[in-house]
Amino acid sequence: MNNFALCPLQRGYTPDVANNLLEQALMGGFARQRMQFINNVHTVTASVMLDEKIKQQYFWAFWRSHQKNPRPFLWRLMVDDVEMTTYVCQFVAGSLNTGERDGKVYSVSFGLRLKPNNTGKDFDETIIGLWESGDPRKLLNLLEKLVNEDLPNALGGI
Repeated sequence: MNNFALCPLQRGYTPDVANNLLEQALMGGFARQRMQFINNVHTVTASVMLDEKIKQQYFWAFWRSHQKNPRPFLWRLMVDDVEMTTYVCQFVAGSLNTGERDGKVYSVSFGLRLKPNNTGKDFDETIIGLWESGDPRKLLNLLEKLVNEDLPNALGGI
């Protein structure tokens, strides 16, 4: 699987997080909701700056390759996590837009579908539990002390 090498621009970066729910509005009160999908995809409109000839050549070669042979590829993005994460992506057909040129420099934007990286129910429940038990920073600081100070002292330089 190819790995897209250019970094996305932070401006013009609009992820729509996957929604697995089907909802029916009611006349009053909460809507009825149920799980409709499993592993629905995120959608993202991303942009890259093509400010060097080598980046322009790479982008257009990558784009043409995936137009001739549509297939998933890997790209590091920030969607539903606190840091850049590698996602399995697919270009959305007909979504490529070329930005205004400033000499030889320009940007391109395009739509993507991303397969969610599920962290797992246990991890999510642990994070929620930390917040519901009070200040999560206090508990995480105790863990940091245990790993970085107490454990090396207990090992005694082994």
